[in-house]
Amino acid sequence: MFESHNKYTILTYWTLALSSVVGFVVMGMLIPSATQNQTLLMYILISVLSVMLLLNTYLAYKVFKRSVFALKWCLWLYGLQIIGFETANWGFSLIFGLQINISWAIGESSLTINLMAIIIWFLVFKALRSVNAANKLSQQDAASGAAA
Repeated sequence: MFESHNKYTILTYWTLALSSVVGFVVMGMLIPSATQNQTLLMYILISVLSVMLLLNTYLAYKVFKRSVFALKWCLWLYGLQIIGFETANWGFSLIFGLQINISWAIGESSLTINLMAIIIWFLVFKALRSVNAANKLSQQDAASGAAA
């Protein structure tokens, strides 16, 4: 736990919450098309994205409650969303919620970079560094106060 929020942690939990809202809206539009297609892969995709979306919402709540552990998990969650790829026969991407994608086509393959995931990852990284610096400073103050 960290003692108080700063501008990075506040921006982090609001961004995570906004990403969750956007993700729920997109999932609401995706589910009707999945029931029409009824492919197993579509159900697996919806399940994985739903778990990630629920995890994102939970982590936003935990960051709001000042959890350092949640910030560390957010780094992993958004690290997974940065890159996606697609070939003629197969594709992989775990991108949900807020997204601004840049795609490069190379022959029959394409590489997708999610700029929003990169921005959120750096925001969470800055929040984690600022929290760690504040915790270290408060520990030094406590140690110097105990020595006096």
